[in-house]
Amino acid sequence: MSLPGWHRAIRAARGVERALRRRSRRGVILLYHRVAGPRFDPLLLDVSPANFDAHLAVLRRETDVLPLLEFEQRRRAGTLPPRASAVTFDDGYADNLHVAAPLLARHAVPATVFVTSGMVGAAGEFWWDDVERTAFTPSALPAPAPVVGVAWAGDEGGPGVVTAPAWNVEMPGTPTPRHALYRALLAAMRGLEPGAQARAAQALRDWAGLPTGARATHRALTAAELSELASCPGITIGAHSVTHPVLALLSETLQRDELASCRATLSRLIGREVEALAYPFGTRADVSRVSVRAARAAGYDAAFANEPATAWRGSSRWRVPRILVRDWSGEEFSRRLAAWWQM
Repeated sequence: MSLPGWHRAIRAARGVERALRRRSRRGVILLYHRVAGPRFDPLLLDVSPANFDAHLAVLRRETDVLPLLEFEQRRRAGTLPPRASAVTFDDGYADNLHVAAPLLARHAVPATVFVTSGMVGAAGEFWWDDVERTAFTPSALPAPAPVVGVAWAGDEGGPGVVTAPAWNVEMPGTPTPRHALYRALLAAMRGLEPGAQARAAQALRDWAGLPTGARATHRALTAAELSELASCPGITIGAHSVTHPVLALLSETLQRDELASCRATLSRLIGREVEALAYPFGTRADVSRVSVRAARAAGYDAAFANEPATAWRGSSRWRVPRILVRDWSGEEFSRRLAAWWQM
């Protein structure tokens, strides 16, 4: 059966765009979250310090590393170096200051850290970290689960599983009921509005008997640490919303408040204007046209997405692609870097 005309037209347009991108000056913007490890990391957000150190050596050796804002200005002008790169972090974990920043300084690699303003100085953890420590707590979890729509019959006969560090959400299946619970809680929590999400996170902590305070290994930056990070040579601060919601699921009013309030708060805390935004989650499904309008209305100069593509002159200023980095060795990172230039 032949494709409808509109489908063929879209496919042809995408093919033309790929061809133009390959012939244009383009670069890779890398997306990291954490530099800590090793630990149980089911969302694959963590890169070990040793591997991050190796990544930075590869970037220095094989690319022209630019500060993100310079990268963006040169991208728009079509004047990127032949193998341009930029480094970014999302969320605002404390290890960005204590572990990542010294390694960045050692290699003289600039970076932009996109911070979730509502988590600065927060007593608790990001909601996905609460889900992880709840689902895999050694304590028994009684039925029912406190999050609407999540089925849970309770533990039969005792404590939760001891989870192998190698398991992650990209693997098929659920080895135990706790893994199934983890997947279900992630899906249910992700779609909640900020207020409901915060209440659900508290209900999870109460259900599992967990403290409200964050684990030292998972906490966000304090206001003082954010200020210190912003003063590090080569480090700039960007915005990542107030509460890290899926913007596309919120009303336009809530989206505007998430992005404008984040920019205002972070600018006040660091004493200079925040110019760049990274959409929370940032995939095509997470960012709507309303999200783009909200970013423009909030006064940002550019907004960055989570999309496995090189950035070039034809990339939208409001959806600049970034490539997610995992905990790869230096050799594997170099191999993937070479493959990204061929995209």
